[in-house]
Amino acid sequence: MNEIVLRDAGPEDAAALATMIRALAAHDGSSADLNFTSDQLRLALTAPAPRLRAILTMDGDKPVGFITYTIDFAIWIASDVLRIDDLYLETAYRGQGLGRRLMAEIARRALAGGMQARWEVVPQNRSAQAFYRSLGAELRDKIIARWDAPAMAALLADRPGG
Repeated sequence: MNEIVLRDAGPEDAAALATMIRALAAHDGSSADLNFTSDQLRLALTAPAPRLRAILTMDGDKPVGFITYTIDFAIWIASDVLRIDDLYLETAYRGQGLGRRLMAEIARRALAGGMQARWEVVPQNRSAQAFYRSLGAELRDKIIARWDAPAMAALLADRPGG
């Protein structure tokens, strides 16, 4: 194993990032929810104002983990927030403090921008919950709603004028 380094992902990393996202979804049993291409990730990672940002965990030239995030506006606090989407490490790299390093980098970026960090964790992922609590994160109960295109179209079809 080489020295593990963190670096920002760029458009050239889209294929490797896509592979790891698929591995994360398989691990979570959420593969059926995936609906993206590497090209879409590449576009989202493109500067100067990328819609998606990612930090890769690198073992030499090999990406072995990542954390993805976006910058959003939270109306309740009238401020930008750093919203973490996913954190993933290949199995062989877990338990070595790399998740903590990724979260520390997120903390640096959020604090530098005067932001809070927010994310979701599924209720059945107890190890992730314990990890986030160990960082001092407050976990709150909240139902996450998803409204897909067919459901929205059905609403519009049911009412004249939408």
